[in-house]
Amino acid sequence: MLTYRLFLIRHGLTQGNLERRYIGRRSDLPLCEEGRKGLLALKEEFEYPDVKKVYAAPMKRCFETAEILYPDRLTVPAEGLEEYDFGVFEGRTAEELAGTEMFVRWNESGMKSPPDKAESITDFAQRTADGFAKVVDDMMRNQITTAALILPGGVMMNLLTVFGYPKRDPMLWAAQDGTGFTALLNTQLWQRDGVFEVFSQIPMLREEPESGDWDGNIEDDEEFFRSLPKNYLALEVEEKPDNTAVPESFEKGR
Repeated sequence: MLTYRLFLIRHGLTQGNLERRYIGRRSDLPLCEEGRKGLLALKEEFEYPDVKKVYAAPMKRCFETAEILYPDRLTVPAEGLEEYDFGVFEGRTAEELAGTEMFVRWNESGMKSPPDKAESITDFAQRTADGFAKVVDDMMRNQITTAALILPGGVMMNLLTVFGYPKRDPMLWAAQDGTGFTALLNTQLWQRDGVFEVFSQIPMLREEPESGDWDGNIEDDEEFFRSLPKNYLALEVEEKPDNTAVPESFEKGR
């Protein structure tokens, strides 16, 4: 049985990231100069895995990251994997919003009471789960055994919490710009249980750990993720009629 490796990588920094703003689906920002330099520095110091195909969320910051990390590969858009739409919170900071009725309600509800003009959290969950399933389906149908998927940070955290094994606190899946995790997939486990094994962090160490040895410890210093409601990933997605890899419910965030 074939094993597929999908490397989930967070895009590089944008100016909005540096300013700790809620930069979601509406804000199609490019990488900033610091973001480009950071990716080039990572690429110089570490080894990114060779892949047969590169997918990216259809956003400037994701495609520009792919161009830097994989300049010799054509990047294919992964529809549905754009960041959460923050509505009227888009472009604002937590400090700017603190104390407002809408922001308090959003936090206390775990994002289930969305800001005006924002995407519902269940729609976000379903959209990203469907988008990810399409990427996996394309890999398996075409026997693409190695691929990279460039994503916004919030989307990657959500997918790892939903589909990744072992199950961990969502904040342990927070990744710095240009870094991420390796997902190991096989057809039987994916179609039966809708899960993959999280194998290792990337960029790659000189020697990867044996399967199951990685402890998953990571420290997150991105204020963006800290300022999200604690139940950010407490989501539910409808079961797919064709049984393609979407669990009935997601593990609740703490």
